[in-house]
Amino acid sequence: MKNRIYFFTGTGNSLKVAKDIAKALPNCELVAIYKDTLLEIPSGYERIGFVFPNYAGGPPSMVANFIRNMKFSDQSDTYIFCVATYAGNNGAVISQMGNLLQQRGLQLNYGAKIITYPNAITAYPMPIEVNDILKKAEINTKPVIDSIVAKQHIPISNLEESDKEKYDTFIALIQNSNSGYDVNDDCISCGICRDVCPAKNITLEDGKPVFHHQCECCMACIQHCPKRAINYENKTQDRERYTHPDIGHKVISQYYM
Repeated sequence: MKNRIYFFTGTGNSLKVAKDIAKALPNCELVAIYKDTLLEIPSGYERIGFVFPNYAGGPPSMVANFIRNMKFSDQSDTYIFCVATYAGNNGAVISQMGNLLQQRGLQLNYGAKIITYPNAITAYPMPIEVNDILKKAEINTKPVIDSIVAKQHIPISNLEESDKEKYDTFIALIQNSNSGYDVNDDCISCGICRDVCPAKNITLEDGKPVFHHQCECCMACIQHCPKRAINYENKTQDRERYTHPDIGHKVISQYYM
């Protein structure tokens, strides 16, 4: 039997978790959720998983919209799981996913949350304890992997209450957030920001990044820029940058081709 994991990632935290889970499953495919992801989910999979960062108690809008619009064959025998990475308040992200799947007639069998390194550079400075945080994330991932391998079930009734209003407000706020982004003269026209953007929100015009107002607020463009040339308002210029040390821009962008 085959297995498949859909992932959404910006700086690599969620892709790292997805790759670690995939290593423990036989014949497991990794599929990125991005602007051009095919919406068809065929039958014949033993497990289907979703791995993504927590956005104010729910999935990124691109993940939510993928589930709302996906086309799928009979999945009655498929074990469905989700794993959300988070840094601070994790909210009710598992419940949000459970509700989204229920609306499509699918049952979420298992959900877990893994705290990892925070990457929201527009909101706060990057912490200095990178290695300590990532080691804890790896430790916390192992029992999640064991549960998925064993097909552990968690009834929907046991999931936490969802704060849908807070989540919807946050998603609405970030949709036009890239109006605050700017590019300085240090830009070398490398195109990395364009290549790692899951929303395909960035094009290069006259060698400089141009943002097209369909931002997912994943921080990939700012964090992966090798020259720190992309910034947000007056908040990020002096802040450190972060990408997962095992997941560089080349690893991420290969899934978007």
